[in-house]
Amino acid sequence: MIATKIGKKSSVPDNYTRLGEYIAAAEEKGEKLHQFWICNCDAGTNIEDLDLALLEIEAVRRQKPDIADKTYHLVVSFRPGEQDRLSKDDLMAIEAEYAKALGYADHQRVAGTHINTDNFHMHIAFNKVHPGTLKVITPHRDFKILAKVSREMEKKYGLTIDPGMTDSKERDPNKLSPAARDYEAHTWQESFQRHVLKHRKEILEGLGKATNWQEVHKVLAGYDINLKLRGNGMVLTSLDGQPMKASQLDRSCSKKKLEERFGIFEAQQTKPRGKGGQRAKTKHHYKPKPIVRHRNTAALWRRYLCNRKHLPIKPSWKARALRNWKIFLLTEAYQDPLAMTLIIAHREMLKTFTIEQHKAPQPSLNESNNFRERYHKFL
Repeated sequence: MIATKIGKKSSVPDNYTRLGEYIAAAEEKGEKLHQFWICNCDAGTNIEDLDLALLEIEAVRRQKPDIADKTYHLVVSFRPGEQDRLSKDDLMAIEAEYAKALGYADHQRVAGTHINTDNFHMHIAFNKVHPGTLKVITPHRDFKILAKVSREMEKKYGLTIDPGMTDSKERDPNKLSPAARDYEAHTWQESFQRHVLKHRKEILEGLGKATNWQEVHKVLAGYDINLKLRGNGMVLTSLDGQPMKASQLDRSCSKKKLEERFGIFEAQQTKPRGKGGQRAKTKHHYKPKPIVRHRNTAALWRRYLCNRKHLPIKPSWKARALRNWKIFLLTEAYQDPLAMTLIIAHREMLKTFTIEQHKAPQPSLNESNNFRERYHKFL
């Protein structure tokens, strides 16, 4: 089961009566009301009492005229067939658990289940204004609350488990961020984040021995890493400006954790130096390299670097394109079979990391000729 809060659109006024009538009528095409009940209203608990109950709820809501959003609309979706395993009492008990967890146990609400749609689901319309105290309750981080209750109800009633985004999972410390993956996809070069994570263990060992901010900067400088403040957090940046969150290296490297150890952040004062005043050596430089390695990659890579070195200060669009290893290979593939080999190797590597169910066909001579024809048209 999946519980989802339906947020209020800024352009649509808050209309609880309209929502209550929708839940009771099940107006969507092919939709049919399955069960219906009302809670914490003196008017009653059944569908026959809806009109009076809505008037009662609106009377409470009018006591808070300055509040624009006074409705919490929750939709709980079930798997097909589960409606046959849940009685009305079960559904009411599930709804009551959500109400209790969200802080709405004593609040007025209208609830109903709908069938004959793509999936069996339950609507719950909570009045956020407490009928006694008139306090307006808005749950904090409710997505975690909803996920927790959903897992508990699935186990209690033997329903299909639908793991949510908040379920505890071990975070893969070597997983690249979307920005780093995009960089590698567009350039076919090693991203700065991959460089950092490659030396993650050594960096963390060095940071663990640091006693102040300057020692932290010295450790990071050994890997071509700068530490800077950005917004409310910290980022690690490369010499060419690629950033990554400091917490992506490790949770202990977040701004909060580091300032607990070393006090308020201090920027790097001088270039790190070793013994005798000599500039400290960088242990591992960050130099973008081809992701795909081939026994003849080095020759093409040297040619690529040479071309970049001799680009004019104000390059043409073609020269700017050649600053990218991927575009360079596409350009060279028109006349250099080795470049075509690397492109095919890169494509095969990508297939290895996809979830394709069938094996893709191997590149053929016709496929290579088609590529050359497309590239010729591009030029």
